[in-house]
Amino acid sequence: VIGEAAFEYCSALRSVTIPSTVTKLGVCAFCDCGNLFEAIFLNGKRLLNQGFFACGIWQEDQGLLNQEALDEMLFYEGRKFAFHGCPLNMVKISISWAVSERMTRLPRECMLSVEERIRSLRHLELLQDGNVLACFPVWDCVPGVDDSDDEIDIEGETYEVQDTNFETARSLYQVLQLIAFHELKESSILIELAFWKSIIDRGGDHACRVAIPGPAKSLLMEYCGFAGFLRPAF
Repeated sequence: VIGEAAFEYCSALRSVTIPSTVTKLGVCAFCDCGNLFEAIFLNGKRLLNQGFFACGIWQEDQGLLNQEALDEMLFYEGRKFAFHGCPLNMVKISISWAVSERMTRLPRECMLSVEERIRSLRHLELLQDGNVLACFPVWDCVPGVDDSDDEIDIEGETYEVQDTNFETARSLYQVLQLIAFHELKESSILIELAFWKSIIDRGGDHACRVAIPGPAKSLLMEYCGFAGFLRPAF
């Protein structure tokens, strides 16, 4: 736990990275840090919905955020925000175990194509160290007050961290599809080579590379969990 008011009014802070061992931010932990523009959370496995990654086929009603865990981390005493008063417009959550680790196992050319796709998507961010972040907008609003009103009583101000219109989920799904495609392609090559080697080992006179029949490939895709990611979801 990061304690109550631990960094309150700390104008020197511009970016914070919250390690996976932290499960709660104390009251006003980062309130009124006037230059704090970025907050990165490394505990993605807890803050994100694991069903999204396990299902394979994305559904419109299947969100990416674990809203309960995120609210427990960021809010206290009835929706008071741990980053209240900061110019923070995005909460960034690491998805390295789901994306970065799989990318490193791909051939370099395939990995570069995935990196290019990530850079083209607005709600994902690729860091220099290879870590990939899912970005979620922070909305602040005062109920019943027009945002254009210059005289706003901030006592009623509330904050929400949301995946608006599932934009982050859609972006991540595209990347997972691409990774699964490259993984499947590499797996198919290895399996075909294994068939080829088995013929050579049997001493066949006409040893040649054997293509896997379409139905067999489909079964292999389903067994490996790739089939869902290769189906269009929207």
